[in-house]
Amino acid sequence: MEGTHQRWARRSGVFLCFVSLDAQRNEGAVRGRNPATLKTQKLLIYHIKAAMTGTANLRKFLKLTLKQWLILILVVPGIPFLLISLFIVIYSTMPWPTGETVTMQKVDSHTKELIVLVHGKGDNPSSWADSFAAELNLALLGDGQQALTINWSDYSNDLFRSTLNARRIGQDLGRKLAALKHLKRLHLIGHSAGSFVVYGICEAVKPYREDLFVHTTFLDPVGIYAGIDWGYGTRNFGSCADISDAYIDREDGVPGSNAPLDHPHTFDVTALRKKSSFKELPHLWPIEYYRQQVVEQKLPYWEPKVEVLKMFPASKYTLME
Repeated sequence: MEGTHQRWARRSGVFLCFVSLDAQRNEGAVRGRNPATLKTQKLLIYHIKAAMTGTANLRKFLKLTLKQWLILILVVPGIPFLLISLFIVIYSTMPWPTGETVTMQKVDSHTKELIVLVHGKGDNPSSWADSFAAELNLALLGDGQQALTINWSDYSNDLFRSTLNARRIGQDLGRKLAALKHLKRLHLIGHSAGSFVVYGICEAVKPYREDLFVHTTFLDPVGIYAGIDWGYGTRNFGSCADISDAYIDREDGVPGSNAPLDHPHTFDVTALRKKSSFKELPHLWPIEYYRQQVVEQKLPYWEPKVEVLKMFPASKYTLME
């Protein structure tokens, strides 16, 4: 049976056909008599033919197959999303901007154990890393030990490229550290997106120096890579290190930084913040907790013994209360 649209199109076509024939007869009757009337008749015939063409196109449109309708409804609206996603991928993987610098303090020639502190996205060493390194050098570290900081702030501001930049920076610094043959132990401590600097250093060091003992520590690590892969850090942080630990606040409100990691032992310190007098952002609490525990020499994972590693094994999770 014919549908409403089909009956309308068929009847409209028949009607317009009769009108067209009548207009053509009128055109022949008046030919040679009145130029103005003849012009009007031709204009009428033109519009009638255009209407008939439109009716035919409507019939074609209504006869689209199910596959064509699905393409029209589902695929076409998704094109802008695909284009935007492609733009983000390309933008996130662009080369570094020029004219900006990454600095790391000089490693002493007699240093055998190096502790490296790395700030996070949109930050710089003066917020916490410099003061923490000074505390370590002054009060805790002995001969052959040194703490220093990395300043990658010029590359840390971009929402999509900061983690990609951080990993590249880490890989570059890792190759340089691997060349220092006097180093025997390397402890890398990173906050937020600075965790990708830590991961990059570890990635680059190990292929050149399997003998170099690497300990990685992640403080509320952001695991989103290049703005696209939300689980990258969770899957990979700590995978290249000899031992690894992580400290998270589940209520920090920062995407990608409040889940246990696959390889380190993860300590959830959320409840301890609520019991403390800490009033700053929860994302900063793991830094303060870690610093306090290290300075007071209460942290189990600071140069952990065998029994500590058995008590807090890799890939496990501890809720601190």
